[in-house]
Amino acid sequence: MVRNRPGFAAMKLLQIEGDDKPVILLFGLGLIGGAVDRALRLRFGARGVEFSYDWHDAPLRRAQADAIAAALPPRMPAVLVWAGGQSGFGSDPAQMRQETALVEELIRMAQALRRDRPVDFHMISSAGGLFESQTHCSSATPPRPLRAYGAGKLAQEQALARAQGLDRRHVYRPSSVYGATRSKRVGLVAALVANGLAGRTTRIFGNPNTLRDYVLADDVGHYIARRIAAPEDRAEMQVLLLARGRPASVFEVIERVRERVERPLLLQFDPHPSNMQDMSFLPSALPADWQATSLVAGISRIATMARSGLA
Repeated sequence: MVRNRPGFAAMKLLQIEGDDKPVILLFGLGLIGGAVDRALRLRFGARGVEFSYDWHDAPLRRAQADAIAAALPPRMPAVLVWAGGQSGFGSDPAQMRQETALVEELIRMAQALRRDRPVDFHMISSAGGLFESQTHCSSATPPRPLRAYGAGKLAQEQALARAQGLDRRHVYRPSSVYGATRSKRVGLVAALVANGLAGRTTRIFGNPNTLRDYVLADDVGHYIARRIAAPEDRAEMQVLLLARGRPASVFEVIERVRERVERPLLLQFDPHPSNMQDMSFLPSALPADWQATSLVAGISRIATMARSGLA
């Protein structure tokens, strides 16, 4: 077994109890991957162990992949979940090509495992990267990436769409996700809460009127975990938008955090904002079985966790 070491990206091997339940290979334990992990453990009783999976060292990564494959129970159905990578809105084309190559490696891993077991693949993409500057998006709105980040996410989706021999394939396009994470990269809501409680200044790269659709990470995690643990009998690739269907301005988010933190918020708006395009989605574009926590309730949860030291 290859144990996780500092500086190495983590993946987790999880097993849900039950003869017909799959073994889950969860790559990435950041904001969304961590939420999926929590949901699988708390809601479905999954037990897991972490492995290292290095994003940068290809020979080492191949050895780690061999160790992961060797740890799988024979012939048991498997589910690969891609929730990893180190990309963000500011990533350049080279960084996105590297991340896409990692996704393609995992697709090949899934295809190799498919030789002796059923294999599903779940991929976390990004509504923000694909639909930046588009408003009132419906299920028929085509992606129109403006950055290398969005183009890379679309390329990853296309790689999965081309993949042959897999069973169920799911792509999730979450909107602006917020929540508690052990990652150093945090979004607007978590930054406002943490900095407000600590008396630090939050630098904002949008403007007060910028509209986004904010969705709680635990909502995303529970939804994906449920689809993993209780899959539908549908073999075609499904692409699912996960948002609230109600955008909020940066100003509204600030005011809701101010109400919950009950302390002055020190703010610095970037004079040349790099992330100010509006984005919104119609409620009709969301899955029928998806439920999203209200922004007020979600911010309250993050503030409560931050005060108790859990965030």
